[in-house]
Amino acid sequence: MKSKTLNMAVIGAGAWAQLYHLPAIKLLQKKYALHITGIWNRSPEKAIVAAEKFGIQKVYRRLDELISDADIHCLAIIVRADALAGIVDKVRPKKLPVLTEKPPGRNYAEAKELSTKIVVPNVVAFNRRYTPLNRKFKQIADDMAGVYYAECQFYRNQRHYPDFITETGIHGINYMEYLCGRIGTVRTEKWKHPENETFIWISRIVFESGVKGLIKFFPCSGASIERYELHSSKSSAHLYSPQHYTEDCPGRITVRREGKIHQVIEGAADEDPLVMAGFVGEYVDFFEAIRSGRQTVSNFQNAEHTMKIAEAIEKGIDQ
Repeated sequence: MKSKTLNMAVIGAGAWAQLYHLPAIKLLQKKYALHITGIWNRSPEKAIVAAEKFGIQKVYRRLDELISDADIHCLAIIVRADALAGIVDKVRPKKLPVLTEKPPGRNYAEAKELSTKIVVPNVVAFNRRYTPLNRKFKQIADDMAGVYYAECQFYRNQRHYPDFITETGIHGINYMEYLCGRIGTVRTEKWKHPENETFIWISRIVFESGVKGLIKFFPCSGASIERYELHSSKSSAHLYSPQHYTEDCPGRITVRREGKIHQVIEGAADEDPLVMAGFVGEYVDFFEAIRSGRQTVSNFQNAEHTMKIAEAIEKGIDQ
């Protein structure tokens, strides 16, 4: 990457792209000498609206037109999981760095295939790895000796849709693997919700490191939170992770040692919501990896294993 200006094309102009990705890119344009060359969407009307809203000069009428644009240096692919693999196959011959939304495919088999196909710098947008407060908690985890237990409480209110784990709960699994390494085994109890068509999942996990843990997924509860905790014989650390739809914004970390409060880190209340939730961090990691060639924090190579665990939990089978 020798060019002073980084030219990016965007594939996908749906609500998620317009609410989070395009605003995050715009925030970083000056810092990274970034230029959005154009945008394409399966429905041209959405691409036109996004182009007008974010000052993008070109709307590609066909995906082939975008692919043949020799001025593009990298791609943001913000599409649904069921469309991801087909688009990746079309753009892969260009060997352009790619940032894509999660999950990393429709299922584990597809995620595994994509992890071998995509050899360029890439980011899978698991934004919890990029939330500033979450990253501070990761530093605490790395410095915490003798961790023997980790827990994630992933609760939502009235989330009545299928594939809750592989589409949404997967964030909790991925962040747990960021904290403690790959999950080796999982044993799940899957219960039918007593009042609706959804389920409750309680998964006992053992990381490859030997650390044991628990992940609880409640898509229809009275709370909307993402909380994580780590325990050793002398220390305990709790993260109240800030996401825009949870009740814990701007978030908090509490560290206790020998039964007493040792440290409290409050989230920054005045922080830009796109920064607080990690959307800006995803692109910082992506652009810096393109410039330097280094590995990214979240990518297809580490996301495919998360997808394997998420698929097993969703089905309620042991892994």
